[in-house]
Amino acid sequence: MALPDDRDVLPVNPTLRVREDAPHASHTPAEQGPAPADLEDREAPEVPPPTRERLSAQEVAALLGPDDGADRAATERRLEAAEGLDPDTES
Repeated sequence: MALPDDRDVLPVNPTLRVREDAPHASHTPAEQGPAPADLEDREAPEVPPPTRERLSAQEVAALLGPDDGADRAATERRLEAAEGLDPDTES
């Protein structure tokens, strides 16, 4: 059984054709270039040591707001995702 097609038919221009003088696109893969000449002489950027500060239970409760079920679960999922945890497998 054929389904009715109630969409408008797109017009076809019979004079359209591929241009003979169109430039041919060649595939150029993206490759990594050479390393900078002074790479070995460069200092590594300063990386701050991780802080071991954690939020208290009261601070977390204040961030989460009142216990309203779905909103709290969505907020917890966003917090876990922001911490780099997979909300579906880690708790």
